[in-house]
Amino acid sequence: MELKNAGFILSLSFSIACTQHTDCFKVTPEIMVEKPISPLLYSNFIELGYGIQVEPMWGEMLFNRSFEPFSPYKEINKVWFDLCKNKACSEFITDWTGEDWYHSGYEHNAWFAAPGFGGPLPIDDSSTFFINENLQSPVKLEQRKGGIHGEQYLFAKNSGEDWGGIAQEGKFLNANNTYLFSGHFKALKAPLKIEIRVYPEGKWEDPLHQIPILINTKAEFEKLEIRFTNHDYTGMATLAIWIPPGSELNIDALSLMPAHTIRGWRPEAIACANRVNPGVIRFPGGCFASFYNWRDGIGPHDTRKPQPSYFWGGLNYNDVGVAELVQFAKAANAQMMYCLNVFHPLKEEWDHRWDDGTGTKMGFEFPEFTDVEVGAREAANLVAYCNLPAGTHPMADLRVSHGYPEPFGIVYWEMDNEVHRWFSHDEYARAVNVYARVMKNVDPAIKVGLVTYGSRKGGPRYSEKLEEMLEICGNQVDFLADRRGAGPGLDNMLQRLRDYENTSGRYIAYCNTEKLFYDGQLNYADNTQDSGEWVNRSYMFSKWYFGMNVIKTFMAFQRRGGDVLFVNFNNLANTHNQCVFNTPKEGAYLSASGVALESLSRSPAAWPLIIQDYETDETDNYQVQAAWSRDKQALVLYVFNRTELSRKAEFDLTLLKKTFSSKETIILSADGPLEMNTLDNPDAIVKNSISQAGQKINKSLQVEAGPYSFVQVILK
Repeated sequence: MELKNAGFILSLSFSIACTQHTDCFKVTPEIMVEKPISPLLYSNFIELGYGIQVEPMWGEMLFNRSFEPFSPYKEINKVWFDLCKNKACSEFITDWTGEDWYHSGYEHNAWFAAPGFGGPLPIDDSSTFFINENLQSPVKLEQRKGGIHGEQYLFAKNSGEDWGGIAQEGKFLNANNTYLFSGHFKALKAPLKIEIRVYPEGKWEDPLHQIPILINTKAEFEKLEIRFTNHDYTGMATLAIWIPPGSELNIDALSLMPAHTIRGWRPEAIACANRVNPGVIRFPGGCFASFYNWRDGIGPHDTRKPQPSYFWGGLNYNDVGVAELVQFAKAANAQMMYCLNVFHPLKEEWDHRWDDGTGTKMGFEFPEFTDVEVGAREAANLVAYCNLPAGTHPMADLRVSHGYPEPFGIVYWEMDNEVHRWFSHDEYARAVNVYARVMKNVDPAIKVGLVTYGSRKGGPRYSEKLEEMLEICGNQVDFLADRRGAGPGLDNMLQRLRDYENTSGRYIAYCNTEKLFYDGQLNYADNTQDSGEWVNRSYMFSKWYFGMNVIKTFMAFQRRGGDVLFVNFNNLANTHNQCVFNTPKEGAYLSASGVALESLSRSPAAWPLIIQDYETDETDNYQVQAAWSRDKQALVLYVFNRTELSRKAEFDLTLLKKTFSSKETIILSADGPLEMNTLDNPDAIVKNSISQAGQKINKSLQVEAGPYSFVQVILK
């Protein structure tokens, strides 16, 4: 019996003999692991301040809503964004709109004197994203120090004879949706009637909405709020604040949000996260975490100070802090891991340099992040804020006052990121000891993660000193925060952890807290581009070829069973397609990697089985795998084929001594390895599912996997 669909062929076989055109695999009942695959294995990572990850997921529709100075993107950010015009990175791309990864969520919409037009503008080190004068407008704008939120507010003066104002393009409106607008205003001559107007983008003739509001005071900023329902129009729009002739107005802390967000998050982003089904979400960094004060991101939004993203550059608005990230993770049904700022004296005056001594001088000073004991107390306060019930600690009561009566329940706590920039291995282990003790005094249920990758310049790699580090802090450590692939190096680390368990009696889990999965991708791109043009990582991040790399690498992690607790794919959203889903303003869709992760995270495979006389590793572009489900009632077969040719795999099932009566087949494929999902074509990576009952499968099963496809068969 044969089924054909979308480039694959699946055949049931009961007595087919293997031939030169068929690869034969004899599945044994022998399980290759002691613990089943962790249900948390397929995890993700959110980093604030990098890659414009969070901003398009968050409901706020205004860019730079408090008119702050824009901190230029650091060189390290531009390099990771692959904005180099050449391999030497001597020049950088300033028009992002032509990039393969670009979508509307990356827009830097300028504030401009209206009527007029706001861009797009180049994104470079001199960008302010303000157009203070416009030939079509009677209004002049000026950024002034002070206000009620951040460093600056906006002063608008209308010296003309017609109404004019301040505007920002790039607001995507949906028909029949309600929107919430608020702002803080101070009129120099009060009372003053102004108007909030919304126009179709690029058209100033007839506003979609025209709402008058009255400003009553000139002594201080007055907060005003309105709601409007957008009945008929779907598309990009311009928000404008219109002031009459002869008037002057101070403006600060504006906001425009859809009324239907989920605790501030766009429902489309939550829906994508639920599809991907992450086990653990790591936040708020990454590199960002090493200079982050969690107190800057709590409390009422209009009291949080916007700041530069100190490591990466750009603006961190602090609208998203620990509480908001917790709400996102809970909405996605995920566990949480908080990546802490572990203080160190070298953080006081920090300059980032590449290994060759070149790179961006950061120019920030952090004397508040130098004392390990102070940092540990702040970490303990954060644990109390997140995890303790009301009435047990002042920090818990502070959380309640912010509108969160129930504890957040964050279990996993990683002790900073890429700590080799500051710490020697033994310094770091001692710091972890200090932090973990006071944090666990607050909540003994938390689990602390020890970083085990990297090396202090001139010193040994942390992984080489694992036993020495565990001798110092092992009694407080619950998991390793590592970054190695699923090869022999991983097996070595797992064995050393089991040796430690045997001698100490303490179990420590292995985790990969930031895995990018791009190994080897550029070789493919370089070999297939006829033009000979330099192809960067970001070109490959979006492609099915890269998504397939996610599959085969996770297959390799699966073969280690529950010894690998979770692997955080880097990243969750946006980030120049280094992600599992994208959230442009018009909607949201899974990337190629997201389609891969969606399928894997829902696979029932739990107990990998030994296949007789067969071995593979994470580098093989054609491989198979077999596993029992957790209850050992279903058999899961994988055929992974990242080659240009169809491949036939016949699985001999006779040793299992089991008869299966139903079969579900899930096939991921694409028209070619360089296919990618986009907003206009969100299903370029094709998923086909076929269910069949009434079968009698007890001897063999033949699967043909088409070029660049992944086939999963579930037998019950």
